[in-house]
Amino acid sequence: MPEEIEIQFDFTDITIIEKDGIYKEINELMLSEFPHSDKWVIRSFVTIGSRYGTGEMELQFHADGSVYILEYKPSMGDLYYNPDIMAISEWARKKGWKIPQPQDSLAKKNKIFWRHFYDTLVIDCDYFDKIYGKRPQLE
Repeated sequence: MPEEIEIQFDFTDITIIEKDGIYKEINELMLSEFPHSDKWVIRSFVTIGSRYGTGEMELQFHADGSVYILEYKPSMGDLYYNPDIMAISEWARKKGWKIPQPQDSLAKKNKIFWRHFYDTLVIDCDYFDKIYGKRPQLE
């Protein structure tokens, strides 16, 4: 059995911190604010720390549960093993969010990297869906 890697997430957005990233609670809070919008967006930077180093991401969290990766600085350069991407994907699903996806410009900039995680179902990517066809979704 592989050893579990300890991952530390440090977000900059107070709402994400206050509600421990739980989508349902964040959505309830956002909808309780006056005036409220059911089309809210939260932007947060996250530092992802592990024994492999520190990765950084800029994320957008949307009212429909979508999570977009806007920018990414990896903790390590390995294409096939990347604890940052796997960790944020698992974190998002556990907290009730949809599978994260890179914004189109990020996916276009580094197709080989993002395609690997798309093919292995770690991330979603609208850009790749348009190019390669829609894949079956995880449940």
